[in-house]
Amino acid sequence: MRRAWIVLCAVVLVAGLVAGCATETAMQNARTSLAQAKAAGAEKKAAFEYYAAEEFLKKANIEAEEGNYSSAEVLTKQSQEYSAKALQMAGGGAK
Repeated sequence: MRRAWIVLCAVVLVAGLVAGCATETAMQNARTSLAQAKAAGAEKKAAFEYYAAEEFLKKANIEAEEGNYSSAEVLTKQSQEYSAKALQMAGGGAK
């Protein structure tokens, strides 16, 4: 019985670490997208989209810090979508 609990705890720990790593990678990609939008001048040319992306990323950070990785993933995806839209509107996207 004790061995089963140890194995279960190990599986849960590994699953948590994998989810955290995937979330961190997605958040880094969102930060990169936001930086590209900023470099293209999206703060002025697509202000709503730029600042929405920034706020979604901030909220994703908070959720990840609290261990709510599924919410962090959703918020990170929304941030990336707004960053892409801001980059396109600012003239820095593919035409």
